[in-house]
Amino acid sequence: MRHSILLSILGLMISCSSAPKSCKVVIKNTEMLYGEVSREQLFYDYPFWEEAYKQFQPDSAEKAHIAKLARPMEIKIFFGTWCGDSRRNVPHFLKIVDGISAFNIKMVAVDRDLDAREGNPEKWRIKRVPTFIFIEQGREIGRIVENPVNSLEKDMIAILREENHE
Repeated sequence: MRHSILLSILGLMISCSSAPKSCKVVIKNTEMLYGEVSREQLFYDYPFWEEAYKQFQPDSAEKAHIAKLARPMEIKIFFGTWCGDSRRNVPHFLKIVDGISAFNIKMVAVDRDLDAREGNPEKWRIKRVPTFIFIEQGREIGRIVENPVNSLEKDMIAILREENHE
């Protein structure tokens, strides 16, 4: 009995210590995430982003086409939690790529100067956010900057199709 109580207390302590904690920072009087973040952290610190993610319904035929064209690659997302275009496009993008295991998503939150402590935004020539960079075998094959030309789905298909020569 005493052993099971100790195990229960230990389990509770472990589960509490692994609960998300806010990673928000304040830079030049603006509250934001800064550096590499996960989807879970983004949604924890900014629940309205998760709400936008849940409400968005991508075009099912286009999402299926993206899944068909998908192959192992990294997609870097540079965004600002302070940016209106990021607030709209990042949750939608995350919903579109849901369930596509070939994509390795890396999210980097930048400040208003487009700087971050990780993710090397200078190397990737980030000029506007959000910027979605598709990287295959270490080489950039395409990007979507700020807002899509057609739609996120159509622009993704164009990037993936171009490289596949479909």
